[in-house]
Amino acid sequence: MPDQDVLLRVADGVASIVLNRPERRNAITGPLVEGLASAFTSAAERDDVGVVLFHGADGAFCSGLDLKEFNADPQPPWLSTFGRSNTKAHRALYDCPVPVVVALERYAINGGAAYALGGDLIVAGREAFLQVGEVRLGMPAPNNLAWLLARHPPAVAEQLVLSGRRFHGPDLHRLGVVFDVVDDGDVLATAAALADEIAGFPTGAARRMKAALRGLSPSADVGGSAAWFERAAGHTWTAAVPGPPGGREG
Repeated sequence: MPDQDVLLRVADGVASIVLNRPERRNAITGPLVEGLASAFTSAAERDDVGVVLFHGADGAFCSGLDLKEFNADPQPPWLSTFGRSNTKAHRALYDCPVPVVVALERYAINGGAAYALGGDLIVAGREAFLQVGEVRLGMPAPNNLAWLLARHPPAVAEQLVLSGRRFHGPDLHRLGVVFDVVDDGDVLATAAALADEIAGFPTGAARRMKAALRGLSPSADVGGSAAWFERAAGHTWTAAVPGPPGGREG
């Protein structure tokens, strides 16, 4: 694959956005979140995009923050701005005007879980898991909380956030977090087929439907996505132990 942390390809109405750090299990860094913000913004601006397919390279979604990079000596130049860059990427995902289909392969952990939860429709493998495990580390999880409360009842958010446990595909489906559960080897193909199906709807139909849904969401009452994310992600707590330098995990 090309030497880029995030890949964007557009074909037949589908924008494929790929986390492309397979050698680090697609772990999150400053350049990766900057790439995500750019990719989602670019996809949103294209008239030939009717849906986004969002997945990780080499059969895994995202393992969370790349702690090796965060703790490097000397510190990486992006460290001091990571929090703002990460928020920018989540806002770009939130603002995406077309449906976002996520292929949840193998795992989506902590900060990686937050990006998976940002998808409108998630296809998960039976053995794949999502873990919002920050509570076990004494860390806040502002973006996970924001996405969970935007999309799911508080009781569902509480199960994921307060237990910090791994929730596998069937459990996530039972809770209504994922759209479909399939055999692990079929996740990406199934998600791609769903994206193709949506791309085949009448021109602009899914875009208009998502806009109507978003117009009835909490963000509509507080000035749009930027204001809503500022409020939702800001309702976090002081970590009991220091989190990763330069930003919060999820």
